[in-house]
Amino acid sequence: MVDNNLRKAAGVISILTLAALILSACAPTATPGAKPGGPAPTPKPGAETPKYGGTLTTYIGGNPPSLDAHQEPTLITSQIVAPFYNTIVQIDPLTADKFVPALAEKWEISQDALTWTFDLRQGVKFHDGTPFTVDDAIFTLQRLIAPPKGIVSNMQFLLKPAVKAVSKDGNKLKMTLNYPFAVMLDTLGYGYTLVYSQKYLQDKTDMKTSAMGTGPFKFKEYSPGVGLEGVKNPDFWVKGRPYLDGFRFLIIKDQATRESAFRTGKVNMTGKQMAALTPEETERLKKENSELTFHRSPTLQGSWVILNTRRPPFQDQRVRKAVSLAFDRQAAVKTVGQGVGLISKPLPVAPWGIPMDELLNLPGYRQPKDKDIADAKKLMADAGHANGFNLAILTRQMWMAKDAAVFLTDQFAKVGIKANVQTLEDALLWETGRKLAYDALVYLMVWPFTDPHYMGRYWVPGNAVNYSGNDDDKELAQMWDEQIKIADPAKRKALIRKVEEHLLDALPGISIVWYVTFVGLRPEVRNFYPGVSDYVGNTLQEVWLAK
Repeated sequence: MVDNNLRKAAGVISILTLAALILSACAPTATPGAKPGGPAPTPKPGAETPKYGGTLTTYIGGNPPSLDAHQEPTLITSQIVAPFYNTIVQIDPLTADKFVPALAEKWEISQDALTWTFDLRQGVKFHDGTPFTVDDAIFTLQRLIAPPKGIVSNMQFLLKPAVKAVSKDGNKLKMTLNYPFAVMLDTLGYGYTLVYSQKYLQDKTDMKTSAMGTGPFKFKEYSPGVGLEGVKNPDFWVKGRPYLDGFRFLIIKDQATRESAFRTGKVNMTGKQMAALTPEETERLKKENSELTFHRSPTLQGSWVILNTRRPPFQDQRVRKAVSLAFDRQAAVKTVGQGVGLISKPLPVAPWGIPMDELLNLPGYRQPKDKDIADAKKLMADAGHANGFNLAILTRQMWMAKDAAVFLTDQFAKVGIKANVQTLEDALLWETGRKLAYDALVYLMVWPFTDPHYMGRYWVPGNAVNYSGNDDDKELAQMWDEQIKIADPAKRKALIRKVEEHLLDALPGISIVWYVTFVGLRPEVRNFYPGVSDYVGNTLQEVWLAK
């Protein structure tokens, strides 16, 4: 019934599309452990009998701002707390090719795709022994749609415009929509949509320092600068799971130390996304140890420089255009992307936005750069900055952001801008971004869905992690609001192209490069399948250790 109803929902795109699009987009450049020309097949479970016991150890690249995945915009938070929680639906952790039940046993979609009804699982308990009910699911969704004062919701930008009402009918959760919502399952299965206990949160007031859900592991301890630990939940609602006795996320900020920890077996598995292996690290480790396994990370991550349009110098569009013209996108792939990745553009995955063959003929993307740099210098002079100016570039600690920021200093120098890089802890960087207390800020954008709608969180006015200050860009906001409501794929595609054209003209930020990274596994790790998105398998429910 789920599959039949999914076909009725206008604009729903197969989750398999994302893997094919991303991996084929990267195909022109050879990558370690991947076959150029198409997506690597998702590995399937083997014939081995899983073993119980052991503690999986991996790492993250820095301290999470807090443990509240509803609020914190960094995947450092959502990944480390995922094993403590469940979502309403999830991507199958063993095949990574379809949505399957989680806290919802099944679901139906109405003929007009405006009502989704989820039959919620009964007999599930939170870690404190209280029962999970439909009220907890409703409470969670309401916290995400209309967060209390002082709370920032990562998913409000997706849910609030689409959801008209959330209600219950016995043990059924009903979501009534304002329009067919192509990314409903992606949204409800994402790592920012973890289901919280209404009673626990109301008693505790926030989830910043602890975690308590229905997931396969219980919260044990979190020590900033050290790591986070979880232990097996013996009452987990999936019979026979988890296999592990527990897990540890070590906090290892230094890149060389992370690589050494994996090489020497201090960790069983590398980090993901921002803490994943670079192409160069992967090649080096493959040569050293043939028993190690490497999976290309399926989720695209891109470094961007966000320009504060609220105040000089980037309040002036001419200055933003000058920087964009001078910026060498091809050199960014070679230098920052280590020769692997995608040319920077706001919407890097086909079929969305401007086709690459057209893009490479446009100012700012064309080669050679002589004409672009000359035009950029004229714009700077016209804006009153013929001699340039001094600039601080704020950035995060992980290599993707730091390397991109350093690369930018050379690019800015082409138009006389003398830039220095200032590295901030994540918590401070996010706070600085929210306050618009900067001129230029480098951070990472993530494309986790099959659909581009998620990307609006970064540059559409009013969204939680849009730090550019472009609140007056009503044209952009209107186009983005309209595109998700269009049922005709061709018409929607055409409007999304207009959005990308608008972004390349308005320039609230500049995409630097979209990376390809790798997750490394030691030989004992079983049942980890990255599949089509880096939020597959984050609960560690199916992972086991063969030692």
